[in-house]
Amino acid sequence: MKKTTMGLIGAGSMGRIHAENIMTVIPEIELKYVSDPYPDQYNKMANRYSWPIAIEDYKKIIEDPEVDAIIIAAPAALHGDMIIEAANKGKHVYCEKPVDYSIEKSVLAIKACKKNNVKLQLGFNRRFDSNFAKARKYVDSGNIGDVHLITITSRDPIPPAMSYFTAPGGEHCSIYTDTTIHDFDMARFLNNSEVKEVYAMGSKLINKDKPEITRDDTCVVTLRFEDDSLAVINNSWEAVYGYDQRAEVFGTKGSATVENNIFSQTTLNSKEGIIGENPLVTIKDRYGEAYADEIRAFVKSIQENTEPLVTGKDGLISLVIANAARKSAEENRPILISEIMPGL
Repeated sequence: MKKTTMGLIGAGSMGRIHAENIMTVIPEIELKYVSDPYPDQYNKMANRYSWPIAIEDYKKIIEDPEVDAIIIAAPAALHGDMIIEAANKGKHVYCEKPVDYSIEKSVLAIKACKKNNVKLQLGFNRRFDSNFAKARKYVDSGNIGDVHLITITSRDPIPPAMSYFTAPGGEHCSIYTDTTIHDFDMARFLNNSEVKEVYAMGSKLINKDKPEITRDDTCVVTLRFEDDSLAVINNSWEAVYGYDQRAEVFGTKGSATVENNIFSQTTLNSKEGIIGENPLVTIKDRYGEAYADEIRAFVKSIQENTEPLVTGKDGLISLVIANAARKSAEENRPILISEIMPGL
C-alpha cells in the first residue's frame, strides 16, 4: 500500500514523540516536513534520525500538494485556525487536544473538515492504552452491568513550565482544559451515556510562591450523566512519586480497575514492610505505545476511508465539559452542559 505523506506542525515535546514514532515504528507514513517557529526545537531530534525537511512556516506544508495529512502539535490556541487552513486544502488532520480553546472556533474547524470531506482525529491517546481499552471492553461486554460510578485519578509528576502560561493563548490554559480534559474524554469512553451536569472545585496549592500564576493546580470534578450515573475525577499537577494514572468503573455486576504501570512487578516483603516500585514517571514511559497506536489508527482511517476512532465531536464535547468545569469552579455551583452549549 502507498505510504501516506504527512507534515508535522510543532516540534515541542509531543511533536517530537510523534516524529520519533513515525520514523521508527510506523512505516505506513512518510514524514516529509517538520515545522516549528523555533529551530532549536526540531534540532533536538535532528542528530538522532534522518530528519525530514525542517521549515519555520507551517503554511508551506499545507500548500504542498504531495502532503496527504497534517499532524498538529502546536500551542492549543492555534489549533482551530490550522485545522481550517489544512481542511480547506484537502488535508486530513490529526490534532492534539483540544480542538481549540474557543468553542466557536472548534465548531468552525469541525465544519471545515466535514465540508472538505477530510478526516479529523483528536489526540486523546488514553483510549489507545491497552489497560483503559480493556476496561472499555468489560463495559461493552456487559461484565460490569449498568455503570453507576466511574472514578478517575490523574496526577502529573511535575507542574507545567512557566512557558505553558506564556505561550500564545496561555491566558486560556487551565488544569480543566489541558489536563482534566483527558479524563472527561475517558469518563465518556468508559460509559454509554453523555454528561449533562458538572460540579468542580479547584485550589492553587502547588504554586503558592508564584503570584503571577493564578490558576488552579489541584481539582476534583463530579460529572452527572444523562442516565444519572456519576463520575468523580481528581487531578494534581504535582505527584512526587510518579505519573499517577488510575481508574475504576463500578456497576451492577462488578467493577473494572485500571492500576498504575510500574517498571517492575517485583516486590520485597520483609518484617519491616513491603517495598515496591513507584509509578512510571513520564508520559512517554506510560503511554508510549498508545501514542504510536493513535497515529497508526489515524493513517488507517485515511487509507481505508473510515471514521477516526476519536472524532472532532469527541473533542468538542470534552472541551464543553472542560469549560463547564472551569465555570463551576469559578462560580462554586453545578453547571449544566446546556448552559455552555445548548443543543450539543
